[in-house]
Amino acid sequence: MLLSPSKKFLILVLASLLILPMPAAIATPIDPCLLREESFGFTIDDYAIEHQDWAILNIAVDFRYVDQPTAQRSNYINFVPLAAEIERFLREYPNETDYWEIMNRNLAESIFADHPQMSALKVKLDIVKSSGEEPYSRHSVVSLTRDQGCPLTQ
Repeated sequence: MLLSPSKKFLILVLASLLILPMPAAIATPIDPCLLREESFGFTIDDYAIEHQDWAILNIAVDFRYVDQPTAQRSNYINFVPLAAEIERFLREYPNETDYWEIMNRNLAESIFADHPQMSALKVKLDIVKSSGEEPYSRHSVVSLTRDQGCPLTQ
């Protein structure tokens, strides 16, 4: 029996569909970090500090919450006491000669250790004015993510 060219083509197409593996996009599970992200941020502007003589800081804090099945008050952080905690840390920081990066890392690690509701944290210190001889504005950014945690995506 002879098959027409169009029937041969149809048989080849159908046969190729049967032997091709499934596309990876269909077989790959979705990263749970992409399913839901709850994050929060705040700033403390024009914060005067005695560090490396004196400086004015703008502080930005962003964090991602650990994913929870339900929204309950205990899973969230009141940022007002957190801001006060940051100000207290800066006011009481023991080594005035540490680089800004060292102070910021110590600050971020302290916040992260005290708040298990955070999956990830980013603290940015903008040093906008200082009494030093540097004519430059500068900044330090520290980002932390817990083991098996989801990072900030912003």
